[in-house]
Amino acid sequence: MQRGPAHWILWTVAFTEGFSTLAVEVIAIRLAIPVAGSSMILTGVMLGVVLFALSAGYWRGGALSAKWDAARTRTILARNLLLAAVIYGVAFPLEARLLDKLLDSLNLPLSIGITAALLFAMPVYFASQTVPMLAELTSDGKAGRASGKVLFFSTIGSVAGGVVTPVWLFPSIGVTRSTYLVCAVLVAAGVVMAIVHKRLIAIAVAVILVAPAMHRLSAPTGDLFSFDSPYQSVRIFNSQAKNGRMERILMMGGGRASGVYADDGESSFSYTLVSERALAETGASEALVIGSAGFNLPRDAARMPVIQRIDAVDVDPSVKPIAEQYFLKQPLSSKIQFLALSARFAVRKLKRESRHYGFTMIDAYFGKGIPDELVTTEFFADVRAVSDHTLVNAGLDRELESAFARNLLATFRAAFGDVWIIDAKPNDPDRMTNILVLSWPAQGSKLWTGTGTVYHDDLNTADRDRVSLMWGDDAP
Repeated sequence: MQRGPAHWILWTVAFTEGFSTLAVEVIAIRLAIPVAGSSMILTGVMLGVVLFALSAGYWRGGALSAKWDAARTRTILARNLLLAAVIYGVAFPLEARLLDKLLDSLNLPLSIGITAALLFAMPVYFASQTVPMLAELTSDGKAGRASGKVLFFSTIGSVAGGVVTPVWLFPSIGVTRSTYLVCAVLVAAGVVMAIVHKRLIAIAVAVILVAPAMHRLSAPTGDLFSFDSPYQSVRIFNSQAKNGRMERILMMGGGRASGVYADDGESSFSYTLVSERALAETGASEALVIGSAGFNLPRDAARMPVIQRIDAVDVDPSVKPIAEQYFLKQPLSSKIQFLALSARFAVRKLKRESRHYGFTMIDAYFGKGIPDELVTTEFFADVRAVSDHTLVNAGLDRELESAFARNLLATFRAAFGDVWIIDAKPNDPDRMTNILVLSWPAQGSKLWTGTGTVYHDDLNTADRDRVSLMWGDDAP
């Protein structure tokens, strides 16, 4: 092959392959979070399957391209890229449904592994053959130098895919359109390699239609609002409550985060109402809410004459406009200051600024996952430094027998000295429920005297324990 622009075209294809592979990893993990929760197990297993498929593709691509002439190698390379795009167009919309179905009968690691293997191993395998095939096409008898250049451009593409996807694509075009973009860049690369092969061009045209069609077929119906932010999937829909009234439900990360009655907009979730009574009991004039969700408690607290200021913290900047426009359907009080920051950073920042609150609510444990950095004794100690009365809303087993429940309570006690609990839904028959964990003996609370292992930043099994509670040995 002659040196010149053709080499740059092939290196651009290498960049595209690298970009798509890392983007696929990020998207696949993000799409699974509403079903399985944010978990190191999810990340580890998903990456393991992708890396295994990559290694198999590298091996097979090198073995095949060594046997073929340049024309056939280019044709197969184009076919592989287009096949990968087709499979991704089908796989992304099916991921959440398949994973949810498998979790009915299998544990979390096995469910994730099977989902990733069935949906993503094959397209990654096809796409990764690009690297050795391009090395063969550009070698000019110097395979080492050619391989180094191809791997360089592929890796730079991977860097771009790993950074651009969550930092720019998710916030600007959303998760669903990001999947379209991955398919599109693979189609473009395939077209470049197959520009004279009409049958392969026809496949490319089909790919452009497959991905949007599959997303439309798999999308939930009846939502009042839905949005995929870089941090979570948000849905708002109406549902009839047990008392017969219609509720407007805000679902985040696969779990019901907040609820209001559709007719008057008043808070309907029992844990919110119990938390508001605890707040009123403290007589606090300033409150801190970590994990804003639907802004129920900040909105309701702002109505209390004694409350002068509420600082609401959430890492997702989209939650405030969503709450105001689509969930609460009213602007928030000027008493409420929204801080779009991570919880750990926000608490330390407030501490440095000498902020102090009479009441703090931590409501960051949502859906089926948990940010394990928010259940360590170091985090709770930082909260204690800025708060007189602290309340945590935690989804736990009612008997508090799971390792996660015992260890969470022991960790809270290590930071605050004692721990009191309130079952926010005492008449609910479900084993999993909202347990309010408090640093003071609020009305209706009882002292917890059990034992557990304290979670630390350096040694933290909260992620594993939470998975065990949801899908493992401690599961209800």
